[in-house]
Amino acid sequence: MSRLKIEMTMRNRSAWNTAALVGSAMAGKLPRFDEFFRSDTAVDRGPQSPEQQEAALRVLAATWGAV
Repeated sequence: MSRLKIEMTMRNRSAWNTAALVGSAMAGKLPRFDEFFRSDTAVDRGPQSPEQQEAALRVLAATWGAV
């Protein structure tokens, strides 16, 4: 497994664990990690295009108050 896939899996696991820990609000309805992040449905879309990168950075900048 490549470093990026490992990092992505770690981020997904962290997000799922956070949701599970605050899961009292979900009344036990959170799907298991393997059901939620299914590797058999993952699609390798390749690197982001320059347009996608710019859009993501504009959203980030606006979130942080850039003009």
